[in-house]
Amino acid sequence: MNRLKKYGILFLILFMGLHTQAQKDFLGRWLSPSKKGVVETYIQGNKLYGKLIWVKDERKDIYNADKSLRNREVKGMVMFNDFVWEDGQWINGKIYDPEGGSTYSSKMWLSDDKQTLFVRGYIGISIIGRTEKFSRVFK
Repeated sequence: MNRLKKYGILFLILFMGLHTQAQKDFLGRWLSPSKKGVVETYIQGNKLYGKLIWVKDERKDIYNADKSLRNREVKGMVMFNDFVWEDGQWINGKIYDPEGGSTYSSKMWLSDDKQTLFVRGYIGISIIGRTEKFSRVFK
């Protein structure tokens, strides 16, 4: 194998490792902006999800637009769904807001120090939306 191929393969391996690490930086527990819940993020398949693992006040999902779901517990529900990785952020996902009962298109990215998770929820296009800041929770 010539040198160029060796270096090309080595570069590809290093790049893939950095790419995977960048995705994993999003994993963890995140305190909601309202400080009423903690979401734990995880990767399943090639997508990112987030489950509500702690709530300040346990209650049912009474605000859900779908009346058939209003009897489920808020704690334990998956709030972040189907995010895909692209260019250093998770995009094209959905976020459910249990305070209002609505689901929004969403994307997320990290602060430079990886301690703040920015989640932008929107309807239609990203410009028409709102960004919320989730804070990393240490174990």
